[in-house]
Amino acid sequence: MLELLDRKIRQMHAALGGLEESDLSSIAPERIITPHVYYLLVDFNQGTTEVGLANIASLLIANIACMKDHLKAWCAKNGKSFDGENLINTNKDVAIVHDLWNMDKHSDLNRPPRSGHRPKVQNLRQSLNLSTGTNAGSSTEVTIDSRTGRMKTERKGGGSVNLVINGDVVDEYGVLLGDIASICERATTAWEQTLSRAGVPVPAR
Repeated sequence: MLELLDRKIRQMHAALGGLEESDLSSIAPERIITPHVYYLLVDFNQGTTEVGLANIASLLIANIACMKDHLKAWCAKNGKSFDGENLINTNKDVAIVHDLWNMDKHSDLNRPPRSGHRPKVQNLRQSLNLSTGTNAGSSTEVTIDSRTGRMKTERKGGGSVNLVINGDVVDEYGVLLGDIASICERATTAWEQTLSRAGVPVPAR
């Protein structure tokens, strides 16, 4: 049982990590050359499709939300107190992920939503994220050769360059509840803390 739960936790971590990709080889800047104008167009959504992005988001949501049932089964078998229901009822991010999962499975909710909303994900896209990190002297640089259109990245210290998938989570009225990456990051952390309190060893991300 612990081996299964450990695998589910690692799947949750892997799905969250799937929102970032450090390989920029799929991005090819387009060079526009006319007798009077020369410019470069970079579309960071290259290499993605609407369906592909939706699949990544659905996998992440499912891997986080299903933690409730796996932890519940583990607690029942090991005589531990299960706090998953309370977590969903008191943590907005966990509740939103739970409702997104149920909306994905059932198309609609047949009971009041745990978050108080009927959320959905929209405007999924891939963008470039540059970070210098927190180390002194660290840096990140992205350059494009104007002659070849080739992209080049340089990182020093804790700098990073990633293609990041994100999207908006909105309620049934279109009101923004937050972005999917941040909501899932916080929900994952909340489940990790709940797992630890139940005595489950949580592997490092």
